[in-house]
Amino acid sequence: MEEKKQKVGQIRKKEILDAAKKVFLRKGFADTVMEDIITETSLSRGGVYYHYKNKVEILHDLMREGMAYRIYKINEFLKDYSGDLDKNVVAQLIVDKALDESELMSVYAIYLQAQKNSKELRDLFPILVEETLKTTCKGVKGAEADGYEYFSNDFLIFFMNTIILGCEILDGARDNFAKNRDFFVEAVKLFIDCYEKGKIK
Repeated sequence: MEEKKQKVGQIRKKEILDAAKKVFLRKGFADTVMEDIITETSLSRGGVYYHYKNKVEILHDLMREGMAYRIYKINEFLKDYSGDLDKNVVAQLIVDKALDESELMSVYAIYLQAQKNSKELRDLFPILVEETLKTTCKGVKGAEADGYEYFSNDFLIFFMNTIILGCEILDGARDNFAKNRDFFVEAVKLFIDCYEKGKIK
């Protein structure tokens, strides 16, 4: 009985997340209110608030959904790869993440833009960085907690988030960046080299 209740709860949460994703993509984060999300679902007001007390909690779970999606994409990439997770592979994976064209990436870009006017969203950012590291080390075959400290380096995070925002905001940027993917891979490899030599703080 308890397992059935949990499954129903998961289905309802997924419906709320899918509804919120649609609304955020249509209206942006700042202009979305809980009533917009409730209207997009088949649930009652109380049914939605039972699972989420506000849109920041919903956005946080959408970011977690994005982490799970990214781990799936990484493991798909690694299925056809026999070597170790060296800096060349890591650089490719980082660049692929930044150039990814998905609704979840678009929601992440909306989150990045909304941070500017929301302390609550800025406070969420370090939590997301930590959660991303933990879920990646746990979910990616061959990944270990040690040796990937640079993933949480501010320079790399700001660089890749700038590329993500450019892909979402600037017309033609994603196509241009994708054509120059090799350059980005080399840039990330250079960053990793410089980080390991202590040249980047």
